[in-house]
Amino acid sequence: MKKLLLLFIFLLPFSLSYGQLLVEDFNYAVGDSLIWHGWTKHSGAASAILVQSGSLNYTGYPSSGIGNHVDIEGGAGSREDVNIGIDSIYLHGDVIYYSFLANVASASATADYFIHIGNRTSPTTFTTFSARLFVQDVSGNLRFGLSNTSTFTMGTTDFAYNTTYLVFVKYTINTSGADECKLWVFNSGVPVDETAAGTPEVLNSSTNGQDIIDAIALRQGAQSYKVSVDGIRVSTQWVDLVVPVELTSFTAITDNNNVILNWSTATETNNSGFIVERKSTNSDWQSITFVNGKGTVTQAQHYSYMDKNLTEGKYYYRLKQVDFNGSFEYSNIVEAVISAPAKFELSQNYPNPFNPSTKISFSVPLSGNVKLSVYNLLGQEVQNLVNGFVEAGNHTINFDAKNLNSGIYLYKLEANGFVQTRKMTMIK
Repeated sequence: MKKLLLLFIFLLPFSLSYGQLLVEDFNYAVGDSLIWHGWTKHSGAASAILVQSGSLNYTGYPSSGIGNHVDIEGGAGSREDVNIGIDSIYLHGDVIYYSFLANVASASATADYFIHIGNRTSPTTFTTFSARLFVQDVSGNLRFGLSNTSTFTMGTTDFAYNTTYLVFVKYTINTSGADECKLWVFNSGVPVDETAAGTPEVLNSSTNGQDIIDAIALRQGAQSYKVSVDGIRVSTQWVDLVVPVELTSFTAITDNNNVILNWSTATETNNSGFIVERKSTNSDWQSITFVNGKGTVTQAQHYSYMDKNLTEGKYYYRLKQVDFNGSFEYSNIVEAVISAPAKFELSQNYPNPFNPSTKISFSVPLSGNVKLSVYNLLGQEVQNLVNGFVEAGNHTINFDAKNLNSGIYLYKLEANGFVQTRKMTMIK
């Protein structure tokens, strides 16, 4: 029986794809302040935003059910507002999207906003805002609104309190005029693109907004409201918000002189495929194969590749995930060790009996000249399979007997003074 050696398993949140600027699932200890985890306070002296137990759930959204959440609570007194930086978006026509899960417990009759993007002077100085998202109570119902900078527009749909919604916001930079903002709110389904999202709940392009966007913020305003927020995703592409290429596992297993690579994805977006790269102790990274991806899918996918006939040594592997547009991301690295066998050995062929071909495996702990031949029962050599220098290791040879008659044959290994013979049967 062959021994399979599992060397390394890496769980990889391989979800920051081309165009994606931020993924925040609040996967921190309950009670932690956000300022301990990359966020910066830019306003307020009390009511710190802390990590709350449990995550929000929404079927099909990549950040559903991951980590914990935060509660954003407006009200009287000084309250903490925090922000986190992203790569700057600043060219005319540039688009930025942000999405998240929201569950509103309460809102005031006076609209107030709780999340926004914008251009900060520094992490602690943030006063120029864009794409502010508002909540308001209207006759006991919840409504959402949006402003591109200051003047806001409220939607007309009545939403329910204590219900988890998927929210999308789009902001388009116009360096010579009014910037356009769009808001969508969903209670089921995850649209794969803006077309599938349909008519927005709010479209606001009333005033000039900010021409540089480099941060997203959580705000606890003066009006009384409470919003649970989870799964914030920021990107320059809609698809990155909903189905990134998320690699969930990558393993390397040795099988004699072969290394079996297995990997899985939870979701994929525009995934052309994976370039498998290998590096040894004495060589640089080199591409050894390309495995086609599944394009855009939201179901788990599983892949496998066998790197065959390796010599003794340590090998490193990584995946280069390539999108259709040419952008790419590298996985973490796994490693495998091909060890020299402890002794000379000739294995029984498989399958046996066979027709017309079979595989013959042998092991040599030392490099050197090896001869492997097939004989009939009269002792006559009918085919030579190996006759020359062979590296130390485990080796497998395919023997094709289509030109031989049915019957019993012998095969013999000779190496460094070692000799072993076995029988095999060919049946036509």
